Amino acid sequence: MTPRTRTTTPVDALTEALREGISARLEDLRAQGRTLDLGDVDALAERMLAALPTVHPLDQPLGPFYDTAGLIAWLGISRQALFDRVRRGTVLACRTADGHLVYPSLQFGRNGAVRPGVVEAIGAFTRRGVDGWSIGAWLTTPTPVFGGQSAIDYLVVHRSSSTAARFVADRAASDAAAWAA
Repeated sequence: MTPRTRTTTPVDALTEALREGISARLEDLRAQGRTLDLGDVDALAERMLAALPTVHPLDQPLGPFYDTAGLIAWLGISRQALFDRVRRGTVLACRTADGHLVYPSLQFGRNGAVRPGVVEAIGAFTRRGVDGWSIGAWLTTPTPVFGGQSAIDYLVVHRSSSTAARFVADRAASDAAAWAA
């Protein structure tokens, strides 16, 4: 596939990229004397859509969120691996009133890795038993400590430099200890 130069919308660009990729795959299979069986196209489309964040009533200020199915599809990991990351405090999960876990998309970079500084902050609070919603609030609430910005915005402005990541991680460890006292 070739990089998109100028398409009307991101949806158009994605649709075109999928069209080109599927066509190329079809041609490769035909060259081998095989056919392309997409199976249940609606189910395939649902799996593809699972890689996109969902809309949730609590989207502001933490959202949008991934649900469990969407996040494991995007990251290409098992449900158990995701839950292990949540348990270890390396991925932020927030439990909804109906018991489901949602994962704020703000914690992830484009490659699916949790942003530097954020992963350490999540861990510091998780080890102290702080719930996901409180951690999310800490990450997104502007504070004088970060020059009037939130921890997330501070990291974005400083491009998640090692100095900024360490500063956020240190503040998180300090606040988590104070909250637990």
